[in-house]
Amino acid sequence: MKRKNANFTDEAKTEARKYSSRGSSSLAKFTSSNGSAYGTLALDTRRATDDDTQALPVAVRVAYNGKSIYLRIGKKYTKDEWMDLCECERQARNKKAGERKELKTLMQRVEKMINEMIDNESFSLNKLQERFTGFAPEGKTIYSVWEKYIEERAETSLGTAKTNKDVMNSFIKDMGSNVSFADINRSFIMKWVKKMKNRELRDSTIGIRLRTFRAIVNVCIDEGLIKGDTKEMFKDSGYNKSNSRKHEFLDVPTMKRLYDFWEKGEAKDDDGKELFYPQEKEAMFRDLGLFLFMYLGDGQNLADTLRLEYDEWYFATHGQQFRFLRHKTEGRSEDDSEVIFPITPEIKKILDKYANPPLLGSRVFPIMKEGIPAETELWTIQRYNKYIGKHMAKVAEILKMDQEPTSTWARHSFATNLNNSGKVPHKYISDSMGHSGGGDITSIYIGTYPYEKMTEYNAYLLYEHGLKSEDDVILEILKGLSAEERKRIIKAASKLNKS
Repeated sequence: MKRKNANFTDEAKTEARKYSSRGSSSLAKFTSSNGSAYGTLALDTRRATDDDTQALPVAVRVAYNGKSIYLRIGKKYTKDEWMDLCECERQARNKKAGERKELKTLMQRVEKMINEMIDNESFSLNKLQERFTGFAPEGKTIYSVWEKYIEERAETSLGTAKTNKDVMNSFIKDMGSNVSFADINRSFIMKWVKKMKNRELRDSTIGIRLRTFRAIVNVCIDEGLIKGDTKEMFKDSGYNKSNSRKHEFLDVPTMKRLYDFWEKGEAKDDDGKELFYPQEKEAMFRDLGLFLFMYLGDGQNLADTLRLEYDEWYFATHGQQFRFLRHKTEGRSEDDSEVIFPITPEIKKILDKYANPPLLGSRVFPIMKEGIPAETELWTIQRYNKYIGKHMAKVAEILKMDQEPTSTWARHSFATNLNNSGKVPHKYISDSMGHSGGGDITSIYIGTYPYEKMTEYNAYLLYEHGLKSEDDVILEILKGLSAEERKRIIKAASKLNKS
């Protein structure tokens, strides 16, 4: 083995002498860990002219197995400037030391990349060229493609963007940050699956990651960056295992319990002592209120709630309804994304406590400022999503709930509970969630779902049997009062009857 490496070293040195014979000067050199490849940091003079003022690109020339490639690192110098740098390097002068160090650092990245590929038994000049393009401004990598995909999805679907970001981070943790397009094949996919299984990840989690990555690979195939098809690459990998989220909902009695807890606004232990400091308590009940608003407001996602505005529709209905375009589908269609929902008494109480005053064009909740950049909006939404999850966990602990809901449970619970009522038409549920298959949804709401009908259907979100009369409403209110409060109301009603 040692003899073989020595031969590789001799070959590399021969390549270096060929390069030197052309009159070029190098700032630094390296030999790979096994002596099979040789690198030289110098000007790329292949397209040089006789003009001494011509700026030429700096490149790492990598020689291997009788062939070589030039990896440009984004810097340019004239021949005189370059010779000056090389002379300073040879004499170990302090002149331009920082500049020389930066250039050598860029070369060392290439050296490290080569050694990693050799260790993984995956080195070739073609693969090195593909992997290196991540350092070149004009180059693409699987990571740059993925980042662009995340950026595009952030404009239409916060959940998809976040999932992709999480999966990409996991991918880098498992497979490294130097995966090239040429590396990605069925063997690579199965190697990743094995690593995930060794970490004892659930099949559903592995399925999510593979499905997410498969979408990125399809983008690369469409752009001609990867050859093959994902059907063969991902065969028997587990990417298509179902990941049902049907269990992620809270039933009607639990939602009513949450609402009653929010409305009462108390968080005390068995001895009547406050469980939280005032500021912490206020934040917990605020985020519980947002969660309930999302649920009662036709199962909105958090992005839609924080972007909700007082628009013309709100004022045209005299403050009885809100209208918004689901952010997830906005831009795809003007018809199938519009949602209109009633402002029920329960929603009105949440608004009275947390909402901005009704002004045309202003946002309903004072959480996300208007006119901020898209990336700031995304950051705000992600931050509040974490807050809601954190505070809902505290609520679940106080109420001794078996589940710890997150903001996404509001939407799942809306659909599940209305469907389970057996009283609400499936079309109403679909339309309310922005799932209409076409047509003028505004006309549908005006013609088929007047305010009274909407409130009748949405009553099943908090009351298993709905609210069919004013007497039912009064009885439900009385149920939520203490015995002392009920006595006072009955006494007051008695006085009214006598007057």
